[in-house]
Amino acid sequence: FVWTNPGGDNRWVTLRLKGRMAIDGTGSNADGIGARVFVATTSAAGESTMQVAEVLGSSSFLSMSSLDLTFGLGEVEIVDSIIVFWPSGVRQVLRDLHADQVITVEEPER
Repeated sequence: FVWTNPGGDNRWVTLRLKGRMAIDGTGSNADGIGARVFVATTSAAGESTMQVAEVLGSSSFLSMSSLDLTFGLGEVEIVDSIIVFWPSGVRQVLRDLHADQVITVEEPER
């Protein structure tokens, strides 16, 4: 049996972190492992939501966790803010991002 998931109407955003090690050899590791990310949204009804996730490099037998972080947004079309706390201690804020996209976030210079 093959089950095909056609998806749904809900929105999402996926973040792919790129640490400074991959750019110029400074800062956080190339994959952003250990970074903590907060995503803030506000629904059309005015309800605020904050989600948090951490990039993990964990694995088990013949598998590994995804390095991309995906956040479900429901009906929200615009993400109010994304705050990234990089392992190097740098704090980065992104604002007013559209849903339904994969965003590559590069660690800023100190």
